[in-house]
Formats: sequence, C-alpha cells, structure tokens
Amino acid sequence: MRTLPLRALHRDEVSCVRRVPLFSGLTQDQQDLVGSLARPMVLAAGELVHGSGERTHQLSVVHSGQIKLSRSLPSGHRRLVRVVGPGQSLGEHGFLTGGSTLEEAEALADARLCVFSHDALADLMAEHPSIGVQMLRNLGQRLAEAERRLALSTLDVDVRVADFLLEQPLLRRSSQAGTREDLQDGDSRVRLPLSKKDIASMLGTTPESLSRALARLSDDGLITVNADVITLRDISGLEEVVIRA
Repeated sequence: MRTLPLRALHRDEVSCVRRVPLFSGLTQDQQDLVGSLARPMVLAAGELVHGSGERTHQLSVVHSGQIKLSRSLPSGHRRLVRVVGPGQSLGEHGFLTGGSTLEEAEALADARLCVFSHDALADLMAEHPSIGVQMLRNLGQRLAEAERRLALSTLDVDVRVADFLLEQPLLRRSSQAGTREDLQDGDSRVRLPLSKKDIASMLGTTPESLSRALARLSDDGLITVNADVITLRDISGLEEVVIRA
C-alpha cells in the first residue's frame, strides 16, 4: 500500500465522496467535510484491503479500480461473492455489527480507496442520519441480490449464465455502456466484466462448465462469443431460458 501527497489526496477524497450514494443526501459543503475525514489507501493488483475474519474498524469506499470479495468454502476453495467498483463501499457489516470481516477483499487491479474509521463514521451518522438510511438501503439491495443468486444456484448452469449475461450493461458503438433501448439491432453486445475463472466462481460453477454453457447458448443461436465480448443475438430467447427455469 502507498500514500500520496496530502494536498492531492484531499481533492481526490472529496471527489470520491461526491460520487458515492452513501453520502448523496448531504450538501456539497457537508460532502467536503466528509472528504476531509477520509484516509487514503492505494493498492496494487493482488494486494489485500483485509483478510477474512479480521477486525478492521473501518469502512472503505472505492474511488478507482475494483475490489473482489471472496469467501472460503468448507472444501477449501474460494468463492467470489461480489466485485466492488468506483462509488461503492465495503465494510458495512463490520460497522453495523462490530464483528469481524466475512470476506477477503483483494484488489483486482490498481485501486484507490477512501477509508473511514468506525468512530468517524459513527459521528457522521449521528449528525447526518441520511447516511445510515442509505447504508441500510445498500445492504437491503445486496440481500435481495444474494437471495436471487441463491435461488439460481440450484438451476442449470445455462440458466445462471443466461441470467448473468442479461444483467450486464450493453455496449454502445463507442464502447460505452448504455441501455437496451439506446441500441439498434446488431448492437446488443456485452463485455464480460471479469475473467471466466472469476465469473465461474461467482456463479458457483467451474470455468470449464462456464465455457460449455456459453458454447451451448451459442449453438442455440442465442449468443455469439468473441473473446470477452458477447453478442446477444436473441435477447428474448435468453430471457425465455431464465423464465422456463
């Protein structure tokens, strides 16, 4: 981990706070104050924010890069739980419960985080209850997503893969993400956001099974695979795969 010049850091931490839903209910002046309380953390790919079972006494917000959260299974394998990107936070469970971390948090690529101590965060929430409300909303959304994935985990790999592809943002011709309504026929493409190994881990399968599922969906005329870019040739057909399950 590395530190940066204080003057540059304060500017970055204010920018980090302004893009985070957790602090969206605050005025700009209040967000600037929050930014002044943040401690910077800079990591290289592969470095850990924390290990599983640690008591960190901090909540982190991702300013740039990605952090993957994974848990150890009884078999000894690790399963990817989720990936935290810019504007998203990690560590709420430890703050709300006082317990240790549930997952290992590792930088997928070079990353910059804004870190808040539990004491500083508690003071902020006492003065600005909207922060606590937004934190509970975030956790509620994650719980709903976890329940959806749990329901899907009992279904065929093809169903899980089809659902995952439908959840990804589509690419515009300019390679920027858009909505399906913004795209013309032939433009319905998505980019796999992670390696196939990590996607397989998140979906509770193996890289080999993931590749076979992509091949079957391709053979059925639903998708075309070109490295990490997937063309969704028949979105209705993909949705039908999920609905039929």
